[in-house]
Amino acid sequence: AYVGITRAEELATISFAANRRVYGRWQAQFKSRFIDELPMSHVDEQTPPGLYGGGFGAVGMTDAASDLHDRASRADVYNSPGWKRLQSRSQHRGMSQPSEARNVVIDVNAVSAFTVGDRVFHQKFGYGAVTGIEGDKLDIAFDKAGDKKVVAKFVTAAESAGDVPF
Repeated sequence: AYVGITRAEELATISFAANRRVYGRWQAQFKSRFIDELPMSHVDEQTPPGLYGGGFGAVGMTDAASDLHDRASRADVYNSPGWKRLQSRSQHRGMSQPSEARNVVIDVNAVSAFTVGDRVFHQKFGYGAVTGIEGDKLDIAFDKAGDKKVVAKFVTAAESAGDVPF
């Protein structure tokens, strides 16, 4: 916040989150110490403090829980911008029905367009020869890249490789 305050020419808006996820875990956050150093005559707090602050620090667990409950009962969460945004979005969308499940059938015995011994071309691995076929996957011995297992749709027959727009 300090850099923003020092560079603002007329007006600076400063906000912060009470909690945020850091490396997948929730952490309580504190406002910048520079905010408390500002003269109160220059500060216009536009949102109620809500549930921010407190914590369990030196206060006993029961006192802290009681304090949290008191602040929660006073918080005006239903008039917060986030709550209003949620309400407007849900009104626009209405109640949507879940989409029907679709069955996808994969034929593991599908006939490949290639046979063992065919010369093929792959955009990344170059030219090679098919050494095995397993459903839609081809075992290919590439001239320069070695043995690879590649999905058949990513290779073309070597004789038509010149027609491929790579």
